[in-house]
Amino acid sequence: LLLLPLLTGGGWSPALLVALLVTVLVAQLLVVPIQTSIVARNYGERRRGRRFGRAGAVQSLFIIAVSVPAGLWLDRDPSAWPWAYACGGLAGMFAYRQWGRLRRRRATAPPTDLEQHASAWQALRRDRTFLAFEGCFMVYGIGFLALMPVLPLYLVDELQVSYTDVGIARGAIFWSVMVLASPWIGRLGDRLGILRLGALGFLGLALFPLTLWLLPNLLGLFLGHALFGLAMSAINVTWNLGPITMARGRDPVPYLNAHVAAVGIRALIGMTAATALHQAFGTAPVFLGVVGLEIIAAGLMLWLAVSTGRRWRLPGAQPAVDVPRPPR
Repeated sequence: LLLLPLLTGGGWSPALLVALLVTVLVAQLLVVPIQTSIVARNYGERRRGRRFGRAGAVQSLFIIAVSVPAGLWLDRDPSAWPWAYACGGLAGMFAYRQWGRLRRRRATAPPTDLEQHASAWQALRRDRTFLAFEGCFMVYGIGFLALMPVLPLYLVDELQVSYTDVGIARGAIFWSVMVLASPWIGRLGDRLGILRLGALGFLGLALFPLTLWLLPNLLGLFLGHALFGLAMSAINVTWNLGPITMARGRDPVPYLNAHVAAVGIRALIGMTAATALHQAFGTAPVFLGVVGLEIIAAGLMLWLAVSTGRRWRLPGAQPAVDVPRPPR
């Protein structure tokens, strides 16, 4: 990212932009298992959800502080986007360095030989509850990622918004809701359980494209991003801490690997299908399809919560009944 302004030489190409986005995505996905493993092994189970919610609120504050000024900057000089990415690269270098300096604060029980060498596929095959959990996230993720290629086209071509409008909606409103909601969502997850929290998040996410479709103006843009922020507060906690909870005291690495690897599968399905559907029929069918997928995902997650007969909780509360380990 830091070399981008030099590589472009004042210009850019679609191929270079795609390469940049792929690089950013790969870097983000590589660090997720490391971050989640550090959280699992450094913080006690009783308050892990609350601590994660507070950390999310702090992160959101910094994003707010950057997003709106960046939008104003790019409105004045749209060609400056490589330098904006370079600034992000500097911040990313510092953040990754800080993650690398973190150490375990308490010892953990060594995993068994089977756990230590288990693969992501084995975690899915042996733990049917985790497999069902990932199935719910697959439906949600296909819908969520289907929005990614279509949303910018909708904002630019149909709403005709500016960088500043997007900065206010995505930077100020979305992340302000994340700041306010994340600590509360962490506590709510401790009370409701991880499956019910995820179901609420998926259902809330369905309101985002529905609002944009019903209110095709700035009011819809701002209101939709407020609902988007509230939904993603719940989904963020569930997505990051869910695999740790599903591991139930075992080595969480295979669960984390399976969870992250599934992102690529649903991205390929969701983005490809949404792009083709948008080119053939326009924005409305994509938005309605996403609404339908999120409602289905919420129903499946709630069904899983009921069918297990247990109150799956975020780390910080004991299950309502004893949970036996699945056979190996």
